[in-house]
Amino acid sequence: MTQILSEVYLDYSDILIRPKMGINLNSRKDVNLQRLFKFKHGQTRTGLGVFNANMATVGNFIVAKKLLQKGMFATIHKHYTVDEIGKFFLDAKQENVPLDNLFVTIGLKDIDGQIQKLKELESGYGWKSPRNICIDAPNFYIQKALDVLARVRQEFPDAVIMAGNIASSDICLKLLDYADIIKCGIGSGSACLTRKQTGCGTPMVSLILECADIAHSVGGHICADGGIVDVGDICKALCLNSDFVMAGGMFAGTDEAEGQIIEKNYETSEMFDGKHVIQTKCFKVYYGMSSEYANNKFAGGMGNYKTSEGRELLIPYTGSIDKILQDITGGIASCCTYIGAASVKHMSKCATIIQVHNQLNKVFEKYSV
Repeated sequence: MTQILSEVYLDYSDILIRPKMGINLNSRKDVNLQRLFKFKHGQTRTGLGVFNANMATVGNFIVAKKLLQKGMFATIHKHYTVDEIGKFFLDAKQENVPLDNLFVTIGLKDIDGQIQKLKELESGYGWKSPRNICIDAPNFYIQKALDVLARVRQEFPDAVIMAGNIASSDICLKLLDYADIIKCGIGSGSACLTRKQTGCGTPMVSLILECADIAHSVGGHICADGGIVDVGDICKALCLNSDFVMAGGMFAGTDEAEGQIIEKNYETSEMFDGKHVIQTKCFKVYYGMSSEYANNKFAGGMGNYKTSEGRELLIPYTGSIDKILQDITGGIASCCTYIGAASVKHMSKCATIIQVHNQLNKVFEKYSV
């Protein structure tokens, strides 16, 4: 018989972090934003646990380089060729861009070819230790995904492996037999239609809490993937005990994201010389990797057996990614001072989370510029 769980499941918009007195922090400059990660299968990495999504628009070399230079983590999408990735490795080394926290993404299709791709990176471009692999699938509840994960661990025993996505804690222990990081979140991304098309998903706050509890009990880590609207949501995820946070739409309107700037003209209510004033706004295209657009671009079409679980969006153009990355580091540091956390590592220990019905005053939002 179908069960209905009656407990309330919460999303980022349902909570706030309550400020309180803590240790003697007098400035955001005093906060340590770097964390040492000790992974389940023996590896270590150091950095601020913020990722770009491994999507074609924002999982590119330019975005990855910016995050790595800022001391964060980064992914590159699975559609790059060996030579394209290898050239990025060589250029990054010449530019002194640290690659220790870069994750190379592979998918579930043609696993022999994917393994060969990684081995060619190893033999042709010196991609040895440290190695980081992201196994990307919208649904990790199928046996094929588990088989691929086990195979990758067998082929690359010393790699840090991130696998997902999932939306419940019951599968965590099984994945952590092979993975170091589990990517949590289904249907919560701004370019995702999975919840609309399938009815499947779990609100991010509740999902993070239950998955982090299980993963940390056996030395695993989790990455909260999707649902990030503002920097405050990144802070909430870290306070909820997520080790990493992955964002896509936040970076999609930047210069560094894929695609050209698109100008659109809008007629305003303002009049000049008897005519409505025309305002020009700039955008960039952002699309989900399960969208019809992405399937046509990378998979030869939708096929007659699936529906589009992603969409195309016009994201307002935001300029350089540098400003957003500064907002992220500044926002996290400021959150730490509000809750008395000396470092990112201590955010979950110092945070008190409260459930709310409203988190923002939007009375003048329509007048924002």
